[in-house]
Amino acid sequence: MEYVVVAYAVDRKVRIDGQDAGFTNDTLMVEKGHHTFDLGDPQDYQPASVDTIVQGTNSVAPMIIKDFHPSGGNV
Repeated sequence: MEYVVVAYAVDRKVRIDGQDAGFTNDTLMVEKGHHTFDLGDPQDYQPASVDTIVQGTNSVAPMIIKDFHPSGGNV
């Protein structure tokens, strides 16, 4: 099992590979390998998704995804 934190200014749902997986700023568990992360609707953020390989993490040192930012000044 691998661990990821999707960092974002406010709490939002996180979807991994199209499935609801938890919330931003929480530690989420995912299988080792390639995954696509997004924040669902409304799509008032960019980029629309982040594709990355998750491996070599643990609960104390999760992968931090800091790529998402509000678009158009909206949070």
